[in-house]
Amino acid sequence: MVKHSPQEITDASLPMSAVPEAVRKLERRRQEIEEAHPEAHPGELSVLAQSLCAKLEGTLRELFGSKTHEYKNTRAHSFDFSPNTLSIGGPHPRHVLVEAFHAGQRRAVSRIDAMIQLLSERLENSGETGVARALRAYEGLALHPEIERAAGALYRDGHYANSIEDAVKALNGVVRLRSDLELDGTALMERAFSPTNPVLKFNDLQTPSDKDEQKGFMMLFSGSVAGLRNPRAHALIRDDPERALEFIAFVSLLAKLLDGAKKA
Repeated sequence: MVKHSPQEITDASLPMSAVPEAVRKLERRRQEIEEAHPEAHPGELSVLAQSLCAKLEGTLRELFGSKTHEYKNTRAHSFDFSPNTLSIGGPHPRHVLVEAFHAGQRRAVSRIDAMIQLLSERLENSGETGVARALRAYEGLALHPEIERAAGALYRDGHYANSIEDAVKALNGVVRLRSDLELDGTALMERAFSPTNPVLKFNDLQTPSDKDEQKGFMMLFSGSVAGLRNPRAHALIRDDPERALEFIAFVSLLAKLLDGAKKA
């Protein structure tokens, strides 16, 4: 009888362009494992462990393939989250199960961290430019959909000032839509978010602190128009990718705050 040798374990052939996305996905799996709270979980901890390990394994298969060192060295096993099955005695008390789960979390996170560090070092050794680093950071942001729709293509194409300007234009448009006001720019923001007679409010405006918050947000929205949109609409400004990234993230945050505002 001919014996077939198992398939040889190899290094993953992950292209450099895919490394930033791989890091982002591994960071998400790590966060899920870190944020699991066995003390508060109502069901069987073994089921929770199996779910977390399955999601990590699926990501590793997608990124590296199952016959790679990266997959083998990073995957976690559900039994790592359980007490020693060879211990004497009946069913383990809950606190023992919780302690074992935490130990499994630490082991899994340590493996994922090691792989993220290796991938990050690969990027550093590749001589990645500042533009590439900024673009990688941009792709990792969970921007507000309207802001991403307005600024994304411009940013990726290197039109940084235009991407900032269009992000604020999009924010301005969403405020007009939500407030039903036929105004623009700082006049729109000051009317829509007035701390004394707002159209859109961020809280119940019952206390001085509430009114201070409302006023502060009004000033942030007004400032985005006066400080970011208007100068780029009337002059040639050259923004670098990192600064543009920060401005767009700020505008996106304002758009997300707007999503939580209520009609007064």
